[in-house]
Amino acid sequence: MEENKQVSKTAKFLMVFYPLLAGFTKHQTGFVIGWSAALPKIQADNSTSFDVTDEDVKWLISLTGVAGMVGALAGGPIIETFGPRRVLVVIQTPAIILWLLSAYAPYLSILYFGRIGQCIIMIICGPLIPLLIAEYSDPKIRGFMLASEEIMVAVGMLVMYAMVHKLYWVTATALAALSATVQFLLCFSLPESPFWLARNGHHKKAEEVLMRLRFSKAKAKEEFETLLSSVQAKRQSTVLEQIRELKHCQNYRPVLLLCAIYTLRELGGEYIVFSYTVYMFEKAGVEMNPFTCTVLVGVTRTLASIAMALLLDRIGRRPLLIGTTLLCALASLVCGAFLLLELPKASWVPLAAVLVYVASYGFGLGPIPWGLTGEMIPTPVRSTGGSICLLMYSTSVSIMGYLFPEMIEHMGIGPTFLSFTAFLFALSIILFRWFPETKGKTLNNLESTFKRKSKKNQEVFTISGTENSQHITGCEITKL
Repeated sequence: MEENKQVSKTAKFLMVFYPLLAGFTKHQTGFVIGWSAALPKIQADNSTSFDVTDEDVKWLISLTGVAGMVGALAGGPIIETFGPRRVLVVIQTPAIILWLLSAYAPYLSILYFGRIGQCIIMIICGPLIPLLIAEYSDPKIRGFMLASEEIMVAVGMLVMYAMVHKLYWVTATALAALSATVQFLLCFSLPESPFWLARNGHHKKAEEVLMRLRFSKAKAKEEFETLLSSVQAKRQSTVLEQIRELKHCQNYRPVLLLCAIYTLRELGGEYIVFSYTVYMFEKAGVEMNPFTCTVLVGVTRTLASIAMALLLDRIGRRPLLIGTTLLCALASLVCGAFLLLELPKASWVPLAAVLVYVASYGFGLGPIPWGLTGEMIPTPVRSTGGSICLLMYSTSVSIMGYLFPEMIEHMGIGPTFLSFTAFLFALSIILFRWFPETKGKTLNNLESTFKRKSKKNQEVFTISGTENSQHITGCEITKL
């Protein structure tokens, strides 16, 4: 009896430890995004052997999206071939080297090379980490565990913002390599994805992993049997087979919905706010030091992400995502209006509006879509579907990252923020109409959420959302 209690305590610890450790790796994503705050200091640094022009700034920031397209296309096949956990461990070594190259680059081309490599790694980790967290976590705490990765992104950005503000940019960049080294060592303790093991015929290993992840052996056994039957019913292991599975509505519908969320979110200015932060506050005429404003952005996002993690499983994904999208739209509207009108003695208003935007983003619009990548994409198309979503995300980031300075030059910063508002309102409408609630549902339950069934020669499209049901011609949307 005492031995069983000890096993239960150990299993409960691992059920929390593994998802948190996987989420910890996302602080490197925060470092990559936050590093853009170093660009103004690199431009002002006369000791470097190269010059960084305004055109270089546009490319170095938009490279997150450009390189991400490569990572998104290559990420799915790589993850499917070698396994999520193994890929996560292996890519840490080049991450260490790339940070050091960026810190001590003798030529501008080396700085570009380091940035491209970091962005590719960041994009590959994008769908990989939430997939692992979703599989490691019990459904009752999965929302909090998925939120932990966003907390680490926010912490990574805050730390990088603060290091760039207080340290020489070379030192700040080199310290990111030290963090990647620690991350590399910790990742060895993570187990492989049970879904990936089952899909590739390693049934015994998949069962062993689930036994480690669930404090109840009976629950682990039940989950394994459900997983095995799901995999055997829709067995596939190659990318081509996953692409074929996308023809089924329960597979392509959640992927399309996530693509719309990622695209409209980025067109709503998310990447701009966190990457052009210093330049943005300088252009807006905020009286406070722009680097101090940038650190405030990092603090606000971190606090909002922690609050979101504590409340996500209580409130649910749907109300949080819709509500924070609307708040981001309103904050962008206020910021754009004040910058357009150029009211005297009101330079604090754009800063306050941006902080409200950042808080709303950190509280829902930022973390929830990444977690949904692990929750909503069905097992038959899990890695390929994630790569498609990331391709759309990367394309949007690339476009916005490059065009933002051009938009400010030709439209002005006020109208630019007003354009962000339009995209965010469009996103809120899509979310209200089609986004399901995922709180408390197992991954297998979620796979049946988007199924279309035949009923009296009509298509039935089931989406779980609220407690009401709406009947539409040819399509019934049941919100549970």
